[in-house]
Amino acid sequence: MTDAQRTTPRLFWQGLLALAILKLLLHYYSHDFYGLHRDEYLYLAEGDHLAWGYLEVPPMIAVLGKVARGLLGDTIFAVRFLPAMVGAVSIFIVGIMARDFGGRKQAQLVAGAAFLLSPAYLGSNNLFQPVSFNQFCWLLSAFLVVKIIKSQGSGHWYALGLVAGLGFLTKYSIVFFLLALAAAFVISKERKQLFSPHPYLAVGLALLIAGPNLYWQYSYDWPVIRHMEELARTQLVYMTTADFLLPQLLFHWSGVIVWGVGLWALFRVKRLAPYRLLGWAFLFTLTILLLLSGKAYYTIGAYGMLLAAGGVMWERWLGRYTWTLLPVILLLNAPIIPYGLPVMSVEKMQAYCTYFRDNYGLTTPLRWEDGVIRTLPQDFADMHGWDELPAKVAAYYHQLTPEQQSKTMLYADNYGQAGVLNFHREEYDLPECLSFSSSFTMWIPQNVDFDHQLQVYDEWHPTSNFFAEMIFVDSIEHPLARDPGYIFFKTEATMDVRAAWKEIVKEEKMADGVWHEE
Repeated sequence: MTDAQRTTPRLFWQGLLALAILKLLLHYYSHDFYGLHRDEYLYLAEGDHLAWGYLEVPPMIAVLGKVARGLLGDTIFAVRFLPAMVGAVSIFIVGIMARDFGGRKQAQLVAGAAFLLSPAYLGSNNLFQPVSFNQFCWLLSAFLVVKIIKSQGSGHWYALGLVAGLGFLTKYSIVFFLLALAAAFVISKERKQLFSPHPYLAVGLALLIAGPNLYWQYSYDWPVIRHMEELARTQLVYMTTADFLLPQLLFHWSGVIVWGVGLWALFRVKRLAPYRLLGWAFLFTLTILLLLSGKAYYTIGAYGMLLAAGGVMWERWLGRYTWTLLPVILLLNAPIIPYGLPVMSVEKMQAYCTYFRDNYGLTTPLRWEDGVIRTLPQDFADMHGWDELPAKVAAYYHQLTPEQQSKTMLYADNYGQAGVLNFHREEYDLPECLSFSSSFTMWIPQNVDFDHQLQVYDEWHPTSNFFAEMIFVDSIEHPLARDPGYIFFKTEATMDVRAAWKEIVKEEKMADGVWHEE
């Protein structure tokens, strides 16, 4: 038995299991309060067209979507099951890290509870998006660094390489955290480990796993760079230093008393000195993202390790009374949790947000990506109105004659519209909806036999360059929906629309770097 094994407390698995079950119950209760998010529809559509990469994300989210739907069906529960499970497992990882830092039962409980009650983690683990799985990969990376430091062995380096590679296939932003960890190793006493071959072999393993996606990126002239340029032009341009730093204090709300103490302890407490490089990695991550004008939420995956360290310090200070932090965190976080987890009707949520905005100045969760403060968090607005589209499109489509149906193209302006129509395609017996939005451009066919279009527009659009007759069908009526979803039936072509379509497809695919002659 090693010294580390002799001094490592027991894992309080019963308490962590209780927290994990509670988290799963919270997500089960709230999973279908609102509908699916527009981004979830995009990732599910990518699962129907598996590839080694997409214009905005690596391939992992598409694979996970395919697996979830294949095992559990086409339901909201199926779509959101995996992120909730990842969140539950994360509680165990945070608890194990607290144990490895020397924390006993109450340290592990406080760290796990701070993760459970974090509005940020409740929000991300509620949605089927790369964010949730990316945060998990960041947490696993930090966990493995702790194991590397504690064991001074080689095996955990290869596990870290595996996680890094899979993390890269999940969301490219893990590169920022890995660079921060590398820099932290260089300036810490643990740099002695960099003189062994294991870290470099681990890098090789990560590159081997990421290789197919890197080759895909190269083949399509690096779509990730174009995507980042578009983000910088349309969203990141609105980010200020305050917009980045202030949310760091608010993401976990009262959890700041846990992670803040954890960050302080990594630098100032001798007991945690061997793990100080994690504190440097956190600060380096903040600096990198701040310099690159990254979105504030990109950092959320880095807080789990700080919660673990904070739990250890509170146990050291409060001893057997450490548990008293739990009701404090719960009471302070309870008013904020609805901003991350849907627990009330959207009408009540709008009134709730308006009350806290007007009376307490709570505006940060209401600031959308365009910098404007509204009456709902953007993610919540993006979950409403979508289910109206397939029913309304299908009602008109099935009024057409069989001959008209066979010659009608279903098209949508954005990926949310196209995604929801394809998600419910079998249910409503609809043709595949086409779009030039995001990665839909990758699989859109050049040769389509059509004479009519049934199109969903982002904006009111009563005229067409290709059809003489435009018939307004319907639109999304939900008062809080972000997308109007104007549905038009276009007929009486004024030109050879099939030939025109071929040229448009070529132009759009070339613009996105995905053109291949059919």
